[in-house]
Amino acid sequence: MNRPPMLMHVKIKNKDNDFGIWIPIILLLLIALAVVIVLSPLILLALIIMLMVGWERWARLTLLSIWAAFVSVWAMRGLEVNVQNSHDHIIVSVI
Repeated sequence: MNRPPMLMHVKIKNKDNDFGIWIPIILLLLIALAVVIVLSPLILLALIIMLMVGWERWARLTLLSIWAAFVSVWAMRGLEVNVQNSHDHIIVSVI
């Protein structure tokens, strides 16, 4: 089973200094989940109205986009991004 990402480490290196920060992604995910739960009655109402008006395609796309966002965040574990130019080197890794 795939676990959600817990931490993001952002490290910025240049010739003068090195700076790193750990960001707890799990806390951001919990806040986002609380927002979705609070807004779920409005989302459900919008889906019902879309179905009544005859916009089944848009209702289906709305549900698929919510699912795609959920799966994308869950699949971020192990992601590492390195960006480098002549002066700076930025490393973002999701743990």
